Amino acid sequence: MKKIFVLAVLGLVTILPAFAQRGDSYENDRRYCASGRSGVDFNTCMWRIQRDREERYDRREQRAYEREQRREYERRERWAEQPPPPPAYRQWDGPPPGEQPRLSDMQQRALDNCNLLAPRDQPRCRATVMSTVR
Repeated sequence: MKKIFVLAVLGLVTILPAFAQRGDSYENDRRYCASGRSGVDFNTCMWRIQRDREERYDRREQRAYEREQRREYERRERWAEQPPPPPAYRQWDGPPPGEQPRLSDMQQRALDNCNLLAPRDQPRCRATVMSTVR
């Protein structure tokens, strides 16, 4: 157990300076420009680094915007490929196969009594009964 604890502490001790260096980029940039390795004066060096960072940020933002536009275009394309919705109004041919509407007892008796009428009057009777169904 002691070995694991010691290894964890050593791991943290070796990792923390790396995190500290990453977070202090301004200080690193300042040191680089002050060292003279950039080949230009300090102010020009700092200005170029700042401009380069802004351009990278702008390019990243532009790519994110283009990705979002592409996704939106693909969504619209998928929407356009879908078949059109069925017409809002069409002649009622009865319930879809396998699905019967719920009828009250009185409506069911009235529908059954339609069979007693003459064949030419039965469709009108059925339509009248079904018009009362919700």
